[in-house]
Amino acid sequence: MKTSFMEVKVIIERGTDESYGVYIGSDNISFGIVGDGKTVEEAKEDFFNSNEEMKEYYKEQN
Repeated sequence: MKTSFMEVKVIIERGTDESYGVYIGSDNISFGIVGDGKTVEEAKEDFFNSNEEMKEYYKEQN
């Protein structure tokens, strides 16, 4: 099985409500992954969790 990796820019922003959001800031991909949380660490954890869920979804879809 061939494994490929893609480098993308990920942006972390602080919202007006003091929460944090993490999202992919690259235009060269056809999907998006976001994460949010009360702290940067929570937002990053949510982002990586979303990434794992996306990988599982695509694996199931072949």
